[in-house]
Amino acid sequence: MPTENFVIEIEGEQISKELYEQLDSLEVELDDQLTSQFRLRFNLVQEDSDWLPLDNERFMVWKKVVISAGFDEIEPLISGFITHVRPYFDPDPTQCWLEIWGMDASVLMDREDKLKAWPDKKDSDIATEIFRDDYKLKLEIEDTKVIHDKAVSTIIQRETDIQFLKRLALRNGYECFVEGETGYFRPPQIDEEPQPVLACHFGDDTNVNSFSLEVNALAPTNVKMFQVDRSNKEVLEVAVESSNQPVLGSITANDLLARGMNPGQHYIAMNAATGTPEMTALCEGVFHQAEWFVRGEGEIDANKYSHILKARRTVTIKGIGEFYSGVYYVTHVTHIFTQDSYTQQFRVKRNAISPTGTEDFTGESGGLLGVLL
Repeated sequence: MPTENFVIEIEGEQISKELYEQLDSLEVELDDQLTSQFRLRFNLVQEDSDWLPLDNERFMVWKKVVISAGFDEIEPLISGFITHVRPYFDPDPTQCWLEIWGMDASVLMDREDKLKAWPDKKDSDIATEIFRDDYKLKLEIEDTKVIHDKAVSTIIQRETDIQFLKRLALRNGYECFVEGETGYFRPPQIDEEPQPVLACHFGDDTNVNSFSLEVNALAPTNVKMFQVDRSNKEVLEVAVESSNQPVLGSITANDLLARGMNPGQHYIAMNAATGTPEMTALCEGVFHQAEWFVRGEGEIDANKYSHILKARRTVTIKGIGEFYSGVYYVTHVTHIFTQDSYTQQFRVKRNAISPTGTEDFTGESGGLLGVLL
């Protein structure tokens, strides 16, 4: 069975062997909506009047940390900064410990509320300027097309840079995050090749310790928006009743409606848009968020899986029945390293059930039969 490896670098230098020996646990939390975080817990050792590693200058706040992990090859899990230092002193010296918390580089974008106008800009232009010019990040940005003409409306920022960009991303149905040295502002990459297969109850190939699902029939809904055109006073109307994003199965929520039952209906209010294109983008974004009606969570035996599961990517899951085996979008992974084990706690979502017939259930865990078990 492959054995995991991880590397911790602080300010560009790997920590010492002695520090690895004092390390009690390591957690890296990756989420499609939240800032990525890491938590290190060290056993404190007293040497004369010093407590190590508490008195190590490299463990001061705002030091840069890069954590990488893998099996045959390691890859970066998170690159960020120490934001919290939490020592605990117990009467028993062997029970004293130090926790180091940190966040990814987007934490630097969340420290100053700004009041700024962005006239004659597309949302993607704003993301480019903030990521590249203000924070010197590399870019993965997809064009949003709609230009906000100052003669009609001007985008006003009243929050921190990352809060502002996430707000712009939400109305376009985009994701906005920082990973390593790159800023991302783009639609979810649902159609990329899935990560290696997760297998439940699949004999010797099983690599999932536990898994649960919830199917929420109340989540999917059609979306409409009405607005008066500021130039000619005409009433603009946009309705979205079908998905423009890839569907991860052959049976959608609408296919499951009982005879004579209509989909839910949601009307967007208290949101101003510059015209029909922006109204359409906003309605599509809300529709796409609502159509994820299947959600699951579980825990992976990482050594059996032998891969690093990543958020914001798809993964194929088999062995959970004919309707629910298939491709899911990963929304959250917490990597937990201890002295005895390496587990990955994960959450996934899906906008359809039942395989399409194009899935590869073989992966590295077995054959197609797993979909029926």
